[in-house]
Amino acid sequence: MNKLPVVLTILVVLTVSAVSSGVAYISTIEVFHKNMPPSLETLEQTNSVLEQFADDYEITYYLITDSATADLIQRYNLPDTHFPFAVLIDGKYSALINGEKIDFVHFPLFMHGIGRHEGNWSMAYLELVLNDTTLLMDENVLPVLDEEGDTPCPGEESSSVVESILNDAVSYLGVPYVYGGTDGNGFDCSGLAWRVFNDNGIPLPRIVSDMETLGIAVDREDLQPGDLLIFNNPKHTGIYLGDGEFIHCSSYLDRGVVITPLSHSNYSRRYSSARRVLGTGLD
Repeated sequence: MNKLPVVLTILVVLTVSAVSSGVAYISTIEVFHKNMPPSLETLEQTNSVLEQFADDYEITYYLITDSATADLIQRYNLPDTHFPFAVLIDGKYSALINGEKIDFVHFPLFMHGIGRHEGNWSMAYLELVLNDTTLLMDENVLPVLDEEGDTPCPGEESSSVVESILNDAVSYLGVPYVYGGTDGNGFDCSGLAWRVFNDNGIPLPRIVSDMETLGIAVDREDLQPGDLLIFNNPKHTGIYLGDGEFIHCSSYLDRGVVITPLSHSNYSRRYSSARRVLGTGLD
């Protein structure tokens, strides 16, 4: 049996410029893969499609297990660092085809020799979208940094959403901690964030480990109201209110939904990261 080649480095295959409304831009295809047989088999099949578009796109390959790609994976809001394969077209991996959302992530349908199919895409879908990029959905687009390369802040429209989210969260002050809770009868920490964001049209996953891959990373000194805070040992989340305070649902002493200073010794030492979803182009 012929073995597939092992791709160990990031490889830029081709760069080509396109012009739209007089402005030059680069159309890109980015392929994330692992050095494992199913992923490499997918890579081989995908390349048979991509070679038809070598004159139209810059094509780049990333080895998923390379730590240098971790930040890019998070910024693209890809599921996690353990998925086996993904194709992104101009920073997007979702398309609307015949009324169905198709994600070019995980193994494609009808993979030979693979016991399970984790994706809902096919090579035919990929070729269709490469021929018609208007099918792509905007939800996966990378956030645009300002001219100085700083983390974007919520604009006017997002600011009103932030205010509504924070007001909703504060309205739940005193609601008890209930493991798995997601409503006014009781919350757990991620349940509170999930409730107030989703009620304001911003879909969040249900668990903290998924929340910490959303949006973009924010430095502690650059926190803005509405940023999600992530704590470790144990895992915990809260929503930054501003002025050094955050709101969360705490199981400690059955306190429930409370406002706590971020400087509190328990949370300051456990602080891990912050994620900005609002105002980044990902909300």
